[in-house]
Amino acid sequence: MFKLLGELFNFGGELLSSLFGLIGLIFGFAMDLVLILHTDMPRLEGLIIGVVLAWVLARRDKHPLLRALSAPLKMIIDILDLLWDQCIEMLKDVWEAGAGALKKTLGKSGGWIKKAWGVMMSGLSSLKGKLKKKSD
Repeated sequence: MFKLLGELFNFGGELLSSLFGLIGLIFGFAMDLVLILHTDMPRLEGLIIGVVLAWVLARRDKHPLLRALSAPLKMIIDILDLLWDQCIEMLKDVWEAGAGALKKTLGKSGGWIKKAWGVMMSGLSSLKGKLKKKSD
């Protein structure tokens, strides 16, 4: 009976040892894969990370664990969205201010140009009239 219990105990120990060995082998393979991706193929690593994050965000409402994992990513995306909106609003305000200042400046100079044009034309008209009188 003790021999049978000893044999079962040895079987359980070897089974656990094999399972831990398998887990260690899988973990080692994964770490080697990550190291190769990080050092030799950074663009592929970025693509894989982007696809995984997009997958997590797309399925965040289906599972509470995915919701918890995607919370920081969602916060970053919300901050970037806010930043984008603020930048667009700032550019619109700068454009409107610049266009308004340019229109105001052109409006004032347009009045001065019209006045100068009128004075110049009236002077040329009077000169034309004087020259006509002399030639007649």
